[in-house]
Amino acid sequence: MVEELGGQPQLIQSPVIRRILWAVAILGTANFLVFVLIAFLIGGDAFNGKAAGDHFFVADHGKLTEVSAATFKYSLWHVWSIFITSPLMILAYLQLNRHRGRKSGR
Repeated sequence: MVEELGGQPQLIQSPVIRRILWAVAILGTANFLVFVLIAFLIGGDAFNGKAAGDHFFVADHGKLTEVSAATFKYSLWHVWSIFITSPLMILAYLQLNRHRGRKSGR
C-alpha cells in the first residue's frame, strides 16, 4: 500500500487518504469560520472571557459581553475544538500541497 518514491513513503497517493485529508482541511476551515462568525455575533469568546458567580462573560479585545451559561459553555467548547482542528487542518493542507508539488514536478 505504501510505495517508496525518492526514499519517502507515498501513502498520500491513495485516493482514500487524499479524500480524508480534504475532508479534514475543509471541515477544519469551516469550523474556524463558524467560530469567528459566532464569536462576532455574541461579542467574543469564552476562552478570553470569565465566569463570575451566576454571570458569564465572553470577551473580545478586552470588551466583556454578558451571555447565558449555555452560550458561555458552547463558546468554550468551540474554542477547544479550534485548538484541535486547526493544527489538523494546517497539516492536511500542507500534505495536500506537498503532494501537489510532487505531481507538478516542483
